[in-house]
Amino acid sequence: MEYFDTKNYQFNTESKDGVYIIHGFTNTTYETRELAEYLGKEGFFTRSMNLPGHGTTVEDCNRTKFTDWLEYTEQGVAEMSSHCDNMYVAGVSMGSVLALHLSSIFPFKAAVFASTALQFKDKFATHVLTPLFHRIVPFRDKRKSYPKDVRDNYDYLGYKVWPMSAVNEFRKLTLKVHKELPEIKCPALVMHSAIDKLSPKSNISAVFDNISSEIKEKFIVNHASHNIFVKSQDQELIFQKITSFFNQFKN
Repeated sequence: MEYFDTKNYQFNTESKDGVYIIHGFTNTTYETRELAEYLGKEGFFTRSMNLPGHGTTVEDCNRTKFTDWLEYTEQGVAEMSSHCDNMYVAGVSMGSVLALHLSSIFPFKAAVFASTALQFKDKFATHVLTPLFHRIVPFRDKRKSYPKDVRDNYDYLGYKVWPMSAVNEFRKLTLKVHKELPEIKCPALVMHSAIDKLSPKSNISAVFDNISSEIKEKFIVNHASHNIFVKSQDQELIFQKITSFFNQFKN
């Protein structure tokens, strides 16, 4: 099974309620297309695009800077805003970190921050070793990030390895976005899976406790993976929750 999608998606482009949806690090629109399609059927204009360095090659990803991801998503939201009366954002993993950044500068009606990867499981490796060695060891096998009992039976989405120079850029992105959290004031749904193998649960409170949103809610599911929007026992529940959350804030 190929968990890789090079295409960009738009659904229900006539709607004035726009949702900009952002996939995670090293992944593709494979993990966001079904959410985009679902929200499209629920009356939203949705857009799910591959980030720079994604849906191409790991070498390409390693050449990408975190500012490329910021500029790409800022332009995407600005362009979509020109067609819409109401704008929303939803992101997963690094896409959630980008959604946090966007929420600090755009007046979204509401935002979904899912499986946020603002804090890393192995802080020492990410913040100390990666900056030192990413040029010497450009790739790392993704399986090594997972416990031994699951690594051989796990479905790895997107690239099969971590592009380490891009990991270093991801690290820089989190440092920037940490400082922006108090600027976020829109209604926020913070979503996580209890069995997430990549993003520590500390990310839930790191987001929830530091944003300035008056309306904010936590939503924890028990069966989805870190890639919380892809097919699982919880998928329908997750999609319904996002839809009802966004619907509260339509004009």
